[in-house]
Parts: sequence; structure tokens; C-alpha cells
Amino acid sequence: MKENLQEKTKYIILIFLIIIFIISIVPKGFQNDTFFTIAMGQKILKNGVQVEEQLVWHENLEFTNPRWLFDVIVTLIYNKFNFAGIYVGTIIIATLQAFLYFHFLNKITNKKLLSFIATVVIMYFNKNEFAARAQIVSFTLFLLEYYCLDCFVKTKKKKYFIILAILPFFLVNMHASVFPMYFVIYFPYIAEFIFSKIKLFKKDSKISIEENNINILSIIALIIISILLSFITPKALHPYTYMFENMGGLSKKFIGELQPLVLLNDICFFALIIFSIGIITFTKVKVNVKDALYIVGFLLMSLLAIRCRYFFYLISSICIIRILNDAIDEYNVSLNLFNTKLKKLLCCIFVLMFIIICLKNFLSILLTDYANIETYPTDATEYILNNIDLNSMKIYNHFNYGSYLEFKGIKAFIDSRSEVYTEEFNPGTTLLSDWLNTSDGFMNYNELFDKYGITHALLYNNEKISTYIKYDKNYKLIYQDDFFSLYERLNVEK
Repeated sequence: MKENLQEKTKYIILIFLIIIFIISIVPKGFQNDTFFTIAMGQKILKNGVQVEEQLVWHENLEFTNPRWLFDVIVTLIYNKFNFAGIYVGTIIIATLQAFLYFHFLNKITNKKLLSFIATVVIMYFNKNEFAARAQIVSFTLFLLEYYCLDCFVKTKKKKYFIILAILPFFLVNMHASVFPMYFVIYFPYIAEFIFSKIKLFKKDSKISIEENNINILSIIALIIISILLSFITPKALHPYTYMFENMGGLSKKFIGELQPLVLLNDICFFALIIFSIGIITFTKVKVNVKDALYIVGFLLMSLLAIRCRYFFYLISSICIIRILNDAIDEYNVSLNLFNTKLKKLLCCIFVLMFIIICLKNFLSILLTDYANIETYPTDATEYILNNIDLNSMKIYNHFNYGSYLEFKGIKAFIDSRSEVYTEEFNPGTTLLSDWLNTSDGFMNYNELFDKYGITHALLYNNEKISTYIKYDKNYKLIYQDDFFSLYERLNVEK
């Protein structure tokens, strides 16, 4: 009884420390997506999800929102609690993700300290995912899918089947552009079933097959249900086309997280790979075929697109920790290096230092703004709203802060929904390539401004265009602060 109480106390303390840690790493400043999420959500609440009203001033651009439900939820939170509500909501979802990860590891290893250390390390690696973007929800749902799938295969309990059956509905309406990944997570279990039937691996092989009697008919049923539920969305085929159109277009060359991963540029990811190779290569532990497929599969996907690192961190790392746990058991590794009193003292010191470091980091985060004034034209937008007729204005802006203009009710030239402005999504549209060429200096800004009838240009002070336009007599500087300048174009042809 006493031992059971001690274990529960340890569990609660570790959960508390994980919560403190998550609060200390979730950034307060918002990314681009958050601002157009609110802008889109306001329009959906006003006009309905089927209305494809643009946030930019260009006409005849088709946009199918893959995150409409997420946009609505975030906007409802914003309308009630402002930016603080979104920030707190992000912390809550990140905490739920961390708790699920820790709980899953503890269930697999039955080692609380190992599970805690792994959770802290992986959540730190994954901290860039903790933003008010649809991905924080979708990756949490993927982790929940993996957890429930593992539990269902081992226990055959109906509650896990029910959760797996309804998850696709939320995923397809929260973040449809990543929906195909829902089926990828099923693949290793199907492969294991097939390998077990054809007896691909010998008993003395490094790769083993778990004897868990996978109910393949239930897995197939879940996949069929997932396919059927995926059509309960504004655009039926959208979940199956969006990802591949986006990955194959200009966005892949421009958006960092869609580009291939260079291992040496990401030390955390590289270190985890080396650690995995070491554990697998230099121990006698056998690797389950599912774990091997998850590790190798998500590694290859990460090398193709940086965004897939999150799958490796959240799912493949669980497989790696499972292998590490087997190695600890195999070699009978013990951490009982100190006597009970000294161990308690060291634990108290660690907890105290951990809390102090987390609180210090959290206090520094609190000092930051929701919208960084160096990145987003907070004061310039107020000037525009108070001094310029929005109906007659066609503004040119940088990709990074178009979403902030839209959030403030100003129709932008371009925003960070890069796919909208490419041939893949809107045939004949060259907006993204035109902006890229102009921003990089390969296209004369006057040529672009003539093409689109630009009346005003809002620029970073250190932007390439700004170094030329400030000496151009055809432009009048009407606003400037430490980071942004607003120019009015003279003699514009209507």
C-alpha cells in the first residue's frame, strides 16, 4: 500500500514538472498562421464555411480552407479571451500532447524516470511545433492515434476502436492537408501482419515480429471508416490532393518546413539518429518490425521534408525508447547508485533547480509581445486604417506579414498561405513567383507594380526593394518607424 502511494506521488510530481516545463517553452509570440487563422475564422462565422471570400485584394482566386474547424475554434477563443486565450489554449494542447507522450512511454517501459527524461528531451526538440497553428492539433491527434492503435492491438478493447473510428472526422476538418498521414500510421501494423504470415524473418534475425495476433479485419474496418468520414468536409477530395499538390509546387522550394532536411543543420535530430543507430547496432536487443518501419519510414520522410521531423520526434522516438528500455532490461542496468537519504536529497535539489530554470524562462517569455513589432507592422497598420481609403488601396507587402494585415482587416497582396498563389492551386496565377522574384531583386518592382496596379507599398526598412524605392521620385514616403516604411505610389494608372 505504502509503495503504491509512493509510486503515485512520483507520477504526480513528474506530471507537475512536465507541465511546468511545457509552460516554459511555449512561445508567447504568434506565427504568421495565427493571424490569418483569426481572419478566416471571422469570415466563416459571418458568411459560412462554403463562402470562399479572399483575404487578399486579388480577384478570382480560389481557396479551399483545409483548417476551417480549427480557424473557427481559434476565432471563438479570440473573440472571448483575445490573444491571451489563444496563448493559454496553445499551452493546454501542448501539455496534453506531452502528458500523452509521457503516459504512453511509462506504460511501455514502466520506468517513470526514463519516461520523464525522454518526454522533456523530445518536447524540447519539438518545441517549434508548439504554436497556435493547426499542426499542434493534428500532431497531437496523430500521437493519440498511435497510442490507441497500440492499445487496441494489445487489448482488443472497444473504447480504443471507437476513438480510432472518430479521430478522422476531427483531423480532416482541423487540418485536412496532412490527412493522408493518418493511414501511414496504420501501415507498420499491416506490414507486421503480412510479414508474420509469410514468415519473412528468421528467429535469429535482428528484426522480430510481435506475437500479438493482430485483428487485421478490425484494422481494415477502421481504415474504411476513416475513408468514409474523410468525405464529411466542405471539399470531399481535398484531403487526398492538398498535401501532394503543395509538396509538388513552388511552395516546396520556398517554405522552409517543406524543404529537404540536411542532417548536419539540425543537431538535435542528428543526435537522435546517432543515438538510435548506436542502440540498435551495439546491443543484443531485437527490434520489432513495427518499430523498425516507424523509425526508418519517418526518417526517410524527414529527409524529404523538414516538417516530418515532428512525426519522427513524436512517434519514432517512442519506438527508440522502447528499444532502449529492452536494452536496459537485457543488461540489467541499475541506477541505484546512492543510499535512500542521499537519493531523496538529490531529487529535491533537481526538482528545485528544474522549477527555477523553467520559471526563469517563462518570465522571459512573458515579456515578449504576441505580435513582434520587428516582424509585424503593428503601428503601420494603425496608420493605414486611420488615414487611407481601404477600398481604393492595392497594397504590396512582404510574405511574412500579409496575414497580420488581414487580421487587421486590410486586404493584402500576399500572405503565408503560399499554395494559394501558385499554378498548382490556381492555374494561371504567378503571384508567389512574381513576389519571390521581386523580393530577391530578379524582377524590377515597377514591373510588378504595373502588372498588378499597386497603389501603396509597405516594406521592411532593410528590405531590398526599400533600398531602391526610397530614392524613386515616383513614390512618396507617408509613414515610417524603426522597422517599416509605407510608400504611396504617384501617378498610378487606374
